[in-house]
Amino acid sequence: MTNPFWWDAAPREAEQALTLPARADCVVVGAGYAGLNAALTLARAGRSVVVCEAGPPGFGASSRSGGMIGHGHRLSYSNLIALHGAAQAKALIGEGMASLDYVKQLIGSEGIDARLTAVGRLRGAWTPADYETMGREADLLSRDLGLPVDVVQKADMRKEIATDSYQGGLVFHSHGGVHPALFQQGLLAVARKAGVQIAGFTPVSRIETIGDHSRVHTAHGVVTARDVIVATNGYSTRPVLDFARRLVPMPSFLIATEEIGENHVRDLIPNLRMIVETREKHLYYRPSPDGKRIILGGRAALHPIDLEEARSRLRKELVALFPSLEHTAISHVWTGNIAMTRSDLPGIGKLGGLWYALGCNGSGVALMPYLGHKLALKILGDRDGATAFDDIPFKAIPFYDGRPWFLPLLTAWYRGRDWLRGN
Repeated sequence: MTNPFWWDAAPREAEQALTLPARADCVVVGAGYAGLNAALTLARAGRSVVVCEAGPPGFGASSRSGGMIGHGHRLSYSNLIALHGAAQAKALIGEGMASLDYVKQLIGSEGIDARLTAVGRLRGAWTPADYETMGREADLLSRDLGLPVDVVQKADMRKEIATDSYQGGLVFHSHGGVHPALFQQGLLAVARKAGVQIAGFTPVSRIETIGDHSRVHTAHGVVTARDVIVATNGYSTRPVLDFARRLVPMPSFLIATEEIGENHVRDLIPNLRMIVETREKHLYYRPSPDGKRIILGGRAALHPIDLEEARSRLRKELVALFPSLEHTAISHVWTGNIAMTRSDLPGIGKLGGLWYALGCNGSGVALMPYLGHKLALKILGDRDGATAFDDIPFKAIPFYDGRPWFLPLLTAWYRGRDWLRGN
């Protein structure tokens, strides 16, 4: 099966007949977490909103990811301090913590059946040096931000995970998981109930900005709007070229095992936590929401490869971690794009007359709905729309036209780094 495992419980919608309005207050391009939540906030403030999606609503990464929610960004707190200074680093981590709290509250208040589980997340240290760095990071996060995090020594790791691959780890107690496709599907239903028109199978071919309004050209006609939001993330293409030049789409590949039973899953991950690690291949894995399977993702490659090749590579990693799964079948293999930025942080604001919330850098399940809400507040002129990301430059990549020809080279580079580190 090459459709995402998540689509079994939340299948994508079929194409439906639709008529687009000639005018709207806002057109949103992209029906993922950021686009839908921005549309919801605007609709509840009385704005007319149309959301355009090239395929079925939520066809992209919002329904394909590992479904992990946390406070963080690609960069550690220590790295943020080195790059941006202590005050801004604290504000950036604080923004991430706020996004986690926001999404938990959003799921609860809207009654979305997202299978939210606040089980915590374990980060495994691949090398002793990684473990030492983790200890320092934990001290800083606890001291400066009061983040509930515990260091796990190597001797105690078997209480967390049935593998000896790691030299210790960190447990982030406030983190957890969702069923990503049910979360997106729930947001879709809430937005529609608020009056948002969702135009699936409506690719945008061109956006003209003329004075104080824009004309959005689509496969089903042209909509004129005062405001346009670009929320295409890892699926940004030539119709939004100014944004595509600022984003590098990278595929993340995932597999799901056949059902192995709740007892076997608990034998492997006793506390049912979300798991990530420090290797460059960045494996991440978790129990399925029903506790009967293991779902594992990672950098089988940084460029598109055949899904059968991805299945083989990720299965090998899975069995290396958990030898008891050697004869377990893989029921699903799939892929989805994340979007990387030059700053390794998301971008939010306005560019060339268009609003945007883009660049999750692989940590978007909590962050992107939050940034969609914040962007809508900016459009409404609400001072609560301010974020710590507002002053982070959203720079284009030199000599880049949105087509990441260099990703195969990066695959080799990261594999070489892991090899040198003992993988």
